[in-house]
Amino acid sequence: MRTKLFRIKNFYKSLGLVEQSQIVASTAVVVTIVTITAAHFLLGEEIRWLDFISIVTVGIIGFVSVFFSLKYGRQLEAQRRELLELNNITEAVSHSVELNYVLQSALVKVMELMGADCGWIYLTEQGKLVLHHQNGSATSCFFPEQDVNDEKMIWIRKSGIHRATDQKILQSTTQAFHEEQLKELVSIPLERQGIFAGTLVIASHEERKFPPKKMSLIHAFGNQISVALQNASLFEQVKQSERLYVDLYEHSPDMYHSVDKKGIIVSCNLTESQMLGMPKEEISGKHLTILFPQSQHEQVREYLTKMFDGDNLKTIEGQLQRKDGSLIDVSLNTSLVYGSDGKPVLARMVLRDITEKKLLESKILQAQKIDSIGNLAGGIAHDFNNILTSILGSASLIRRRITIEPQGMKYVDLIETASRRGAALTRQLLTFARKNNPYVRTVDVNMIVDETRRLFEATIPKSIIIRVVLSPEPVFIEADEGQIQQALLNLCLNSRDAMPNGGMLSITCKPTRLNETDSQQIANGKPGEYVLLTVVDSGVGIPQNIMNRIFEPFFTTKEQGKGTGLGLAVTYGVIRGHNGYINVDSEVGSGTVFTIYLPRVMNERQIPKKKIERKKPSGGTEHILIIEDEASVGEIGVDILRELGYHVQIVRNGMEAIQLLSEGEQLCHLILLDMNMPKLGGRATFEYIRKHHPEIKILVCSGYSAQMLDDGNFMNSIHGFIQKPYEIDDFANTVRFVLDGVETR
Repeated sequence: MRTKLFRIKNFYKSLGLVEQSQIVASTAVVVTIVTITAAHFLLGEEIRWLDFISIVTVGIIGFVSVFFSLKYGRQLEAQRRELLELNNITEAVSHSVELNYVLQSALVKVMELMGADCGWIYLTEQGKLVLHHQNGSATSCFFPEQDVNDEKMIWIRKSGIHRATDQKILQSTTQAFHEEQLKELVSIPLERQGIFAGTLVIASHEERKFPPKKMSLIHAFGNQISVALQNASLFEQVKQSERLYVDLYEHSPDMYHSVDKKGIIVSCNLTESQMLGMPKEEISGKHLTILFPQSQHEQVREYLTKMFDGDNLKTIEGQLQRKDGSLIDVSLNTSLVYGSDGKPVLARMVLRDITEKKLLESKILQAQKIDSIGNLAGGIAHDFNNILTSILGSASLIRRRITIEPQGMKYVDLIETASRRGAALTRQLLTFARKNNPYVRTVDVNMIVDETRRLFEATIPKSIIIRVVLSPEPVFIEADEGQIQQALLNLCLNSRDAMPNGGMLSITCKPTRLNETDSQQIANGKPGEYVLLTVVDSGVGIPQNIMNRIFEPFFTTKEQGKGTGLGLAVTYGVIRGHNGYINVDSEVGSGTVFTIYLPRVMNERQIPKKKIERKKPSGGTEHILIIEDEASVGEIGVDILRELGYHVQIVRNGMEAIQLLSEGEQLCHLILLDMNMPKLGGRATFEYIRKHHPEIKILVCSGYSAQMLDDGNFMNSIHGFIQKPYEIDDFANTVRFVLDGVETR
């Protein structure tokens, strides 16, 4: 009995709500009829015809209601189940962004509800239909990469029921699909943002399997799948955006990390890991101080405390320490992350590598120092030229006025020679200071090499041996002797520094000729006659990875304070400025070879001849005014000119000259004008004289070159120029030429 009751109970539970209510209603009718009949029998009364008719009427009504309830209740229950499945798909769509799962589930449920035998889901990719899911069949419905815009595919863009024998179906489906012997198909278009994005196709082996009244339900399924496509698309966009953000974060040129209130690094980006040479795992979870050198740990802790206490966060600069111990200059920018209570919980730090910037600042500072040195050198050279003028002039006057035995005269020669050498040095200083143009003339490279050797020998330790091989014949070039000597000296100094423990330095000079083949081995080389200079050392050599940078300005591998990085750059500039070429070949541990090619002078007319003794300069009786603030220079000039017969007067500055000329008592044919004077400078004095006394000729005497003084029409306005220091004969001849109206500029 219990088993029967249990089965009845389970059966009742398996029925839908409508069927359960139908059974209850039917039972109620039966119970009513039985109750009325039983009551009459129990009361002993006869059942009258009217009662009988009532009972029959109730029974008929009851059974009719049960019949129709059963008929339409099944339809309602079927609709309830369809709506339940549609709701399940809706929930799946709303709770999952995994497109493959949603599509596969939707296909299975649609097939179950519609009683389909097989189904396919196609999505569009670059205008082609691509099969994503199929069920109940191993064959493909459409041709591979079917063009969705093909006219024969128009039917898949609308929801509809189709016979498998329709012409449009036969034209657009595969032979394997035809062999499945399917009778009927349903197409459900799928959309993404209102644009056709694919189709769901189900099929049956039976005809009229899919009633038209279910098309609204099929369309609803299609809408839900379209929602799934839209959600998946949006989710993919979010994921792509997230990937881009993560990629930007990880591969940013800046270093990023987050730090908690205890100073523990919560996370860092890949850039920081790579820059520091440490895996991210070695950085995350460690205290912030591991990124900084030991000397900065206390400052880092203090900074952390102030930062979380709410102090104004400013960009600061510091240094990070790599795993190998090397340092990186960085700028540090910090922002705080606040919790729900409004208090900071994390600090985000952005660190930018400013090592190159610091290096550039250092180079700019070095350039400014060099510029300052250049200005200082220019001033020193100018003053030194005045001193040399006094020395050279005095020596020349001694030679002219005093009779000295030959043994004593050699000392006068030494004074004059040393003065001329000093003048050459000041020219180099002025060229360095950019206050003098290169003094180009025809020179013998043998002499430059020999002079450089004598200068260099005084600066090297005895552990370095110098070997010089000169050309057996003179080899001339058009060059500024001082610049070529400086370039050669720079190479020698570079070799010296490359041999800290001693070694061999060889300098060779010889003529050579470059043919077409040879010249092609040199960058921008041209065939022709050259003077070949080689500087070879047995030093440490130059690594190949920096070989192409050694001529860059400020590039140096020396310790800070031991090199400017300008020596080789200046050498390269000098050689190229003389239309020459410089090559370098080096091997680490074996030494370095610098090779220089300078165009050789082959024209005999360009080769300097031996000096011919000049005639003694002629004098005159004209009146000359010297404006010179250096007393010794002025006195030398007065003595020279008076000895030549001129009437000479001297003043110390421009104001005194103007006052003297304004009195009109002194006759003046020529003014010797210094440019660098106190009170009233040479330029202003010149302008006054030209305006008020245009008949007076002006000869400028300066420690600077004519090119330095030439701005606009100045040099065209004066009558002559002579650069200090000068020799008596040159000075006297220039004065005579100006007075006679001969061009001397």
